[in-house]
Parts: sequence; structure tokens; C-alpha cells
Amino acid sequence: MKAILIGGLIAGVLDILYAFVVYGPLAPSLGLANSSTPIEILQSVYGGWVGRDAAHAGGMTAAILGACTHFGIAIVMAAVYAAVFARPGASNPILWGVIYGLILFVVMNYVVVPLSAAADGHFTNGADAVERIQQTVGRTLQFKRPLLLAGTVFTHTVLVGVPIALVSARFGRQQD
Repeated sequence: MKAILIGGLIAGVLDILYAFVVYGPLAPSLGLANSSTPIEILQSVYGGWVGRDAAHAGGMTAAILGACTHFGIAIVMAAVYAAVFARPGASNPILWGVIYGLILFVVMNYVVVPLSAAADGHFTNGADAVERIQQTVGRTLQFKRPLLLAGTVFTHTVLVGVPIALVSARFGRQQD
């Protein structure tokens, strides 16, 4: 349990700090129309539950709920790693962390986000789940923003998957 909480919190902090920098001060240089404040970024996370407009209208409460959502997801990611990938004596946690991060990238970008309420405006109203996922894959394959795509892969692998795997390996050895 300790590895899950610590791994999830470390991954959550690294991931959200990356988002604050990339979607904040670096946004214009990456071709994004606007930069966002940390509060707006956390509201966008909460938008997965209620939609973007409602989340941004929700003020600080929506930002706090976004932070809770973000860290809740990170802890679930660490728990899934611990349940599925972590094995006593397993070698090369960095490799397994990168592999797990790639899986997380696919799941988050091609399943979770497209099916969330935050996807409103990206998809035709009433589009079913398969259509939403197909539209997302189609947009990604166009590589309109290759730096953002590379950054998202980097985040899921190096800032989320690897820390979760390293923490899991460290605490797994302590418990043996």
C-alpha cells in the first residue's frame, strides 16, 4: 500500500508540474492559442466529470476537485501497476515503467479522455464511444503538434510509468 500511495503521489506531482509548465508559459511556443494558469489546468482535469465549460465556471472548488481527480487517477495507476506488473525480484523496473507508461498513454489518450465529459466540443454530439475513439486516433495520426505528442508520451513514460515502477521495486524489496 505504501508503494501505491508514494508512487501515485510522485507520478501525480511530476505529471501536473509538467502540465503547468507546458500548458502555461510554454503554450505559445508550442503552437497553442492560449496559455493556462495552474487553476485553469486543474479545472480542465475536473472537466472530465462535468465538461469544460462547467468546470471553468466552478472556480476554486472545481480546481480542488480537479486536483483530487488527478491524484486519484495517479494512485489508481500505481495500484494497477502493483497488481499487474510488480513481482518480487523483478528486474529492470525502468524498462517496465516505460512499457507501463506507453500503456497509460494509450489508455488515457484513446479511451479515458475521449469518453470523458471534457471531450465535448471535440466530437460530434451524440457520437458513440467507438466513433469518439476513432476520431481521436485519426487526429493524433495527423501529427499537427508533434512536440505536444512527444511530450505526452514522455510524461506518461518517464514522469509517470518509471517513478511508479521504481517506487514499487524499492518497496517490494523492503517487504521481502
